[in-house]
Amino acid sequence: MTKKGNPVWRKAAGRYPDVSEIDDYTREIATASKIQQSLLPDVPPDMRGVRMACRSIPAHVVGGDYFDFFRWDESSLDLVIADVSGHNLGSALIMVETRSVLRAHAFRSGNAGDALAVLNELLYDDLTRAELFISMFYAKFSAETRLLTYANGGHNPPLLLRCGQQGYRGLDADGMVLGVLKGVEFEEKNIFLREGDVLTFYTDGITESQNDSGELFGAERLYQALYAYRGTPPEAIIEGVLKHVHDFSGHKALQDDISLVVMKID
Repeated sequence: MTKKGNPVWRKAAGRYPDVSEIDDYTREIATASKIQQSLLPDVPPDMRGVRMACRSIPAHVVGGDYFDFFRWDESSLDLVIADVSGHNLGSALIMVETRSVLRAHAFRSGNAGDALAVLNELLYDDLTRAELFISMFYAKFSAETRLLTYANGGHNPPLLLRCGQQGYRGLDADGMVLGVLKGVEFEEKNIFLREGDVLTFYTDGITESQNDSGELFGAERLYQALYAYRGTPPEAIIEGVLKHVHDFSGHKALQDDISLVVMKID
């Protein structure tokens, strides 16, 4: 984008933009939004033994949420969900860079902790210059064994609802957000999933949604929404969660980007 088409720059230069400049800027932002949304998967990959659904809703025209899937064979899948600090054009640009770096470095070998460590090194300089950071959760799943291995770079721990049990388990591991320090090590953990389990990956736009009193939606309300819809397909679970958030916030405009990925084991 050139300075000529940027009304913020024009205002700083001592005059307000004319209508044609505003229209140009609006079109450019709309194009950026369209491109960014096209980079997110419309639907998860089809894999025997697991059903998945995903959704991302930016708070503004562009945002900093990101999720992706990397399917290596019939039964092996990597899943990543991330949140770039802020929810503006700068966050969106870093989100696009993160996607490019991930896709250029296919982590067919190594573990989830290695993946985050490599990403942290590759993105550190750009994140530092932009004064941004990224929270990210990286998981590797085998549909054949139902083993999930994962590492967490300061992201919201996904919520696991065990079939036939009340309560939830947050899948967390030691690690810090990407872009703060070099040479960070990320702990890797693993867990076997069972038939009927529901695992939900999300960004903090969900849990930090507020009502008119400033109260946060929180992980407990997210669990309650997930539990209420646990018997439905993943897409219906997402719709149910979004309805709960919408009703709780009193139909206020989103303050942060919202992303959800729901995995249900068959």
